[in-house]
Amino acid sequence: MLRTSLNTFIRILGLLLLLSSPFAVAGLPDEATLRGWIEDMKASDRGPFARIRWFCNDGKILPPKAYACVPHGGGSQHGEWTKRTKELRANGYYVANILADLDIDEFVKQRNYWDEFNQILIEQFLITADNGWVLRKARYYRGALQEENERKGAARLLTRLAHDPTSTQQRYVQLRTGARLLSHGAETQSVTKVRQLSASLSERDSGFLKLRSKIHVRPEHSDAKAVRGYATKTKYPDLVSEYRQLADTIDAVYSSQTAPKLLLKLAAKKNADKRLSSLARTGAAQLKSASTPEDRFLATANLMAGLRDQLPNAKTSAQRIAILDTSLALESEHFAAATQLREQLGKATRRQQVRWLVASANAIYGSGLITQRQRSALNAMSEDLQQNRISLRTYKETLDYYGLVPAWGTRQLHFYFQDSMHKLAAIEPMADLFIQDQLRGSPLFFYAQALDNVLRDANHLAGVRNELFGKDVGAGLRALNPGIAHGRILIAKGEKVSDFAADGIYLLPETISELPPVAGILTQGEGNPLSHVQLLARNLGIPNVAVGERLIPKLKAKQGKTVIMAVSPAGSVRLSEDKGEWERLFGKEKTKQDVLIRPDLNKLDLANHNLVRLSQLRAKDSGRVVGPKAAKLGELQHQYPEAVADGLAIPFGVFRQMLDQPYDAKRSVFEWMVDSYRSFESMPEDSRQRVDATEAFRKKLYDWILHADPGKAFRDRLRKEMTKTFGKDGSYGVFVRSDTNVEDLGGFTGAGLNLTVVNVVGFDNTVEAISRVWASPFMARSFAWRQALMSQPEHVYPAVLLLRSVPAEKSGVLVTQDIDTGNSGWLSVAVNEGVGGAVDGQAAESLRINTATGDVKLLAQATAPVRRRINPQGGIDKVPVSGSDHVLTKSDVKALIQLAKELPKRFPTIVDAKGNPAPADIEFGFLNGELKLFQIRPFLESQRATGGEYLKSLDSGLKDLDKIKVNMNELPVEND
Repeated sequence: MLRTSLNTFIRILGLLLLLSSPFAVAGLPDEATLRGWIEDMKASDRGPFARIRWFCNDGKILPPKAYACVPHGGGSQHGEWTKRTKELRANGYYVANILADLDIDEFVKQRNYWDEFNQILIEQFLITADNGWVLRKARYYRGALQEENERKGAARLLTRLAHDPTSTQQRYVQLRTGARLLSHGAETQSVTKVRQLSASLSERDSGFLKLRSKIHVRPEHSDAKAVRGYATKTKYPDLVSEYRQLADTIDAVYSSQTAPKLLLKLAAKKNADKRLSSLARTGAAQLKSASTPEDRFLATANLMAGLRDQLPNAKTSAQRIAILDTSLALESEHFAAATQLREQLGKATRRQQVRWLVASANAIYGSGLITQRQRSALNAMSEDLQQNRISLRTYKETLDYYGLVPAWGTRQLHFYFQDSMHKLAAIEPMADLFIQDQLRGSPLFFYAQALDNVLRDANHLAGVRNELFGKDVGAGLRALNPGIAHGRILIAKGEKVSDFAADGIYLLPETISELPPVAGILTQGEGNPLSHVQLLARNLGIPNVAVGERLIPKLKAKQGKTVIMAVSPAGSVRLSEDKGEWERLFGKEKTKQDVLIRPDLNKLDLANHNLVRLSQLRAKDSGRVVGPKAAKLGELQHQYPEAVADGLAIPFGVFRQMLDQPYDAKRSVFEWMVDSYRSFESMPEDSRQRVDATEAFRKKLYDWILHADPGKAFRDRLRKEMTKTFGKDGSYGVFVRSDTNVEDLGGFTGAGLNLTVVNVVGFDNTVEAISRVWASPFMARSFAWRQALMSQPEHVYPAVLLLRSVPAEKSGVLVTQDIDTGNSGWLSVAVNEGVGGAVDGQAAESLRINTATGDVKLLAQATAPVRRRINPQGGIDKVPVSGSDHVLTKSDVKALIQLAKELPKRFPTIVDAKGNPAPADIEFGFLNGELKLFQIRPFLESQRATGGEYLKSLDSGLKDLDKIKVNMNELPVEND
């Protein structure tokens, strides 16, 4: 007790002194300087430490003399952090972690202790993979770290974090990763450690690179012998001991001794739950009797899943940690068995390979990379594959669904580790490889290979070919938006418009919310298929492909190369280097854009300056006094008064009247705009002169609108109408939303291009937000998307909708058809917890809902780590999500189906550019279980993307999936 209280006091006192020091007040240097600090630590003999000290249990810090802490209740000896190390840690960069005397109780009282735990794990990865990282030389600084004390500290930390059964379940993958990476008494060796050790050695010994690549790509037990052989001839004798450690670790991974022992030990624990003991005892017997690689593979997969399911039945923290350690030992045996099965893939029937795939999914669940909900969805899909003969449609669609698993696993790790990983990556770029490393050391490694094998078979039978630089790939490329693009493969490095090139085919970490117009999109994972960016890309025919983790290195290797990216309507993907094919196929002329923005200028009523209550607007008012947002929401409020909040619209005419203010002595602002646009049009298209002049004009116009005064009369009218509509000033919030005459037209959606200022409280703040919304169509990104598609661009008129804030508990986007197949019997839904869910690229819960049966098909779980919550004082707060596997409940799903069925009867027909009925794209939310509606627009797709002859040619070999039967007892076609 004395030690805890004194250590806590010293920790708090040190933090107060640190915060009051000059460097804390001034803040940290820039990231480049911080990266320099890290490099200095790597090169320093003492690394992140200034000196060695005894840290006594009574709080005393003493020089390193023998038994120095004996009179002070004992203690531990280790390095004392340098001033720079303390500064980094005080600012949330948890480097040089020392677990030996970590005050666990105080640790878990911190608000962000899971972030610190994550960074402890990422540092362990860096230490192994980067030759010691900041401890590179400090490992030889005697006394800096005591391995035995660190091991005990790690055991205390893991045991404490496993204290709460609910938290252990919710954060299963974090704790299991901790049990893997932190030495804490268990001697379980992992594939991850093999990968990290071999990578670290190859960085220092280039001659080892070939063998390292073999270990990473096609690992097997014989690698241990090869490593020992290499150690005898290496030019670096100081590395011999590390090569022997690597070989021993490989041997341990392929040993079949550890897991049965741990299972029996788990079964024999006092007070162990009967179900847990039975599973462990039976599992040990199964492993002992397993005579083939397939038997061991299936047994270990099922045991990993079973142990995770039994975790809630463990009665103590120690038992929970024992379950994790046993699971890790099983994973090593699973990997060893998978290595042997991989050699049999070419000789196994479809039924065998599918059985391995299903088992592998169980192992992936056991490792924490997918949830119980996802596992159940996979198991339900797999039942049809057990028959002797099945339709090609069933075979392909089931395997396509199994193709979602790598993205699910990636998103799961991103949910828990992404923020911490990116934080450390700012000072150590290698930290960004953490998630990638965990994935490749997991059961997903074999799963991806097995999936690719059978999915290539299914694609071959169906006539679909996914091609990456001339090579047929089964899994790893999934079409999101059809289209064709010609441009350079580029890696996204930021989110500012200026960071992107118009001819770029961008590899994005996820679908970002502020993407300007680009040639094509390659999304790592699926992003959010109903985000504003995805909808806009679909509308304009910008191809988008979800790329699996294993293919990312192949794309990065082509960075800067000019390529052709083609995505067919049926989902065939072809990405190839352009060696003259583009010009041969399409000529030198640019492909004509089929989308043109043509607002109905004759319909515009710019003389109307009256503020309009939402209840007075109808769909027919769209493009006349307000845009489609307010007009159609007014129609929705008329039809669904309980679902739509009160609103007030500021018509086009108010903005147009403001443009009549003088620009200079001779012209109004509007006249200056017209003169400027005509001047640009006389310049050569795409010339530097035109680009620079247009951008200078845009900036000037944006700035003028932002600071223009709409006048006292307008403000007085606005205050009066807001009080009538919403009540006393300050008692409510409003979303201030742009609503232009150039969005949701027959052939152009404009989704998310302009500004919405969320939850504005107070009249003066609302007036300021209105100016920002008026100016938003002339922001760089909005202007860039629209400008090339519009003639007479001076006729862009923003109305403004003030919509009362609704503190939705969940919100998202609904499209009244399956966006992948066009089937109107299904709904496409993306939803997140909180307000503003799904529309700006969040990792959303993505579903398909059958309107006839109510069946729900899960495509992705929501993995955004935070939700947006309305703040009564204005704006939004970002708070952690609940962690639930589900966002929508059964009653929510029922309400959405009812809305979709009633809408055609109660709402005017939604049409496309040709006047044909189109699906509806609806923004919705739920509050206290009641459905709320925020917007409705047509869901539009590019006709050029879906109808182009070249893209159609990619689908020319498609077969009738329902007529062809697949014999599951035969070898896959690709392996004949």
